[in-house]
Amino acid sequence: MIARETFRRPVLSGRFRPGFLAGFFSAFVLWCLLPGLAEARPEGTPVRIAAIYDRTGEASVGIRERDFRGAALAVAAVNASGGLLGSPVELLEFDNAGTPLGARHAAKQAVAAGVLAVVGGPFSGLSKAIAEVCQEARTPFVASIATHADVTRVGDCAFRICFTDDQQGDLLARFALQALGARKAAVLVNVGSDYSLGLAATFTRAFQAGGGHIVFEGAFKTNDADFSRQLTAAAEKTPDVVFVPSYALESGRILRQAKAMGITTTFLGGDGWGPTMIDIGGEAVRGHYYTTHWHPEAPFPAGRAAAEAYRAAYGESPVQPDAILAHDAVMVLADAVRRAGTLDREKIISALARTRGFPGGTGTITFDENRNPTGKDVTIMRFTDDQAVFHATFR
Repeated sequence: MIARETFRRPVLSGRFRPGFLAGFFSAFVLWCLLPGLAEARPEGTPVRIAAIYDRTGEASVGIRERDFRGAALAVAAVNASGGLLGSPVELLEFDNAGTPLGARHAAKQAVAAGVLAVVGGPFSGLSKAIAEVCQEARTPFVASIATHADVTRVGDCAFRICFTDDQQGDLLARFALQALGARKAAVLVNVGSDYSLGLAATFTRAFQAGGGHIVFEGAFKTNDADFSRQLTAAAEKTPDVVFVPSYALESGRILRQAKAMGITTTFLGGDGWGPTMIDIGGEAVRGHYYTTHWHPEAPFPAGRAAAEAYRAAYGESPVQPDAILAHDAVMVLADAVRRAGTLDREKIISALARTRGFPGGTGTITFDENRNPTGKDVTIMRFTDDQAVFHATFR
């Protein structure tokens, strides 16, 4: 069930530090921008943008405040630079409750509130539900972190900031071939996960197209605890790398068991991995690689500036990629509105589709014909004894 406080107005709330508030924006009158009345808007009426992320529900695991904060910082920056077409921006926050049904409900609330556009996520199933509502309402939607290809296939109103599963699968295959010199690969796939299946299929195609050979494919399920059969079969084929396109919990368990079995092959993972794997796999994760969307050491000045603002506002360090992606979603949207020169949603959708070379915090953003970023750098991370460290950007 959606909480009664699903609809909130916290951009101007006390979660910002007082010194930060004074430096970024002044108070302004709250007013509702009704759909279709852009031409009749009184001058200075706030432009409403919605942020839809999970503040409650199992998917949130207590961390998704970062998405809202990243979006709020971007709105503050837009307002500090004059707002949009002479009007201040107001961010409305909606909790999707961590479910597709909750995401759909939140999106309908946002549309009913008369927002000009929506940013949100965080996962593909939730983002697709938001996109479907926005498509029907002809409201621009910019997903910040949702990698499945189906999100933007919903229609021409849906855009994406992060790389797709197809893009990261292709990149990981090329990284294995070119940077690690791999010629043989094993793949362990979670057959109960569309994310895992899709990423495995893309990696396999790209690795073979680059001259590599897939010597073993093994299957497991999310709740499995014993992976010895798959690991033994994979090790017998002496692969140069083992690709595990899954999430942190099962991936950490796999690496821990592989080390206990004496397997020293390099393992690779996608953006479903992360620093939490250290808590699960311990020293067994050392030396293995995964992709992520941003890191403070990546060569993107806009990302470093956004991270500094985030640290100053919230005192949180290190700043996580999802916050910078949410920041990018708002900034790309603001850029499109300014280029469109109007608050007409259809013209903003067209302007978004023409986004080329935008200097985002997570890399240069150019949308392709499917409204996905093309040619975007992907960050490669490597585990050391007790942390995940920046290794390189790769495209």
